[in-house]
Amino acid sequence: MNDDSENRFSIDDLNIKVQQAQEILLDLERRKEEIERQKKQLEELRQKQRTFEEDHRTAVDLLTRGLVLLERQAGELKRQLEEIESIHSQFSDQLKAIESIQPASWDPMNLEDELNKALVTVEQAKTIYAQYRDKVGSVTERLAIEEEVEEEEEVPFRFWNKVMSGFAYSLPLILVLLAGMVIWVLKK
Repeated sequence: MNDDSENRFSIDDLNIKVQQAQEILLDLERRKEEIERQKKQLEELRQKQRTFEEDHRTAVDLLTRGLVLLERQAGELKRQLEEIESIHSQFSDQLKAIESIQPASWDPMNLEDELNKALVTVEQAKTIYAQYRDKVGSVTERLAIEEEVEEEEEVPFRFWNKVMSGFAYSLPLILVLLAGMVIWVLKK
């Protein structure tokens, strides 16, 4: 009986040890899965961090370059504005000088002197305008375009002009229809 109880004891002990080993194995499997999950999370986190660092660097570079370009552009625009304001001031002064010329108030005895002064003032204004013509060119081109648009808007509706335009646009269709009718009549 001793052998039997020893065998039972040892089989029970062995079963307990196997069960404990299986529990330890299951616990290790759970730990392994947890470690794998944490590893995957860390890898995703590391990838996000790399992406952030690269995107951060790129955004900083882009914004820094953009700011430098904007500052240059702002400086250039400021310089152009100052130049335009200077030209505007000179044009205003010249316009005032020309508008202040009043031929009706000239003394007939000093007519030649008054006329010479007026001509000098007008020539001076034309010279200043010619001096800045290229710089004002783009502005005057825009003004000319606006004037053309205004003139087109001011032209009254001209019935016969519209009729002639309509006839001109319809002429090819009219000729094709006439040719078709002639061919149809000739075939009969």
